[in-house]
Amino acid sequence: MMENIHSEYSTPNRSYLNNGKFKKRFESLRTDIQKFISASNLEGKAVLNSIMLGYALVDYFEDIERLKAFHDVPHVNSIKIISYTSYWLLKRKPIQATTEDKNLVYVNERFVLAYILDSLSLDKGNLLLRDNVGIKSFIESLFYFLKFRQLTPHFLEMILISFYAGRIYQETDYDLSPSLSKYDEKN
Repeated sequence: MMENIHSEYSTPNRSYLNNGKFKKRFESLRTDIQKFISASNLEGKAVLNSIMLGYALVDYFEDIERLKAFHDVPHVNSIKIISYTSYWLLKRKPIQATTEDKNLVYVNERFVLAYILDSLSLDKGNLLLRDNVGIKSFIESLFYFLKFRQLTPHFLEMILISFYAGRIYQETDYDLSPSLSKYDEKN
């Protein structure tokens, strides 16, 4: 029983390696990371480790293949894609410091924050450019979470779902606040 445990839980279908998905995602993330390094003025201070990026993507695709097989679905939603990609980028840390600089300690977390915010900004404009206290608080809290909390793809997924739920709440004409107050603790 124990000698077969790996084979019972491994995913034999690695179609992502043959259908171009892996290469396309690798090149896309490589480009995004290189742009991030350049835009952050980190040339000469940080580099992309392509091996670690490759391992992050293998882990990502393996997780997604297991999810699709378990739930018997052909595709996963974009929130899962962002969540699982972010999780594995943070686990594998493909951006490597080349100098001893304390500002590089959380360089991978900074990239993942930018990656998540970019995905959240696709239809409503860049979140970083908004002068909104709530958005700024969300960004600071998310960055703190990425740096100091124990992560799982599920937690990241719930954060993204909550963000979208907040957007829906903000866009409705109906104010739910009075009905939510019944759940407040009484002093």
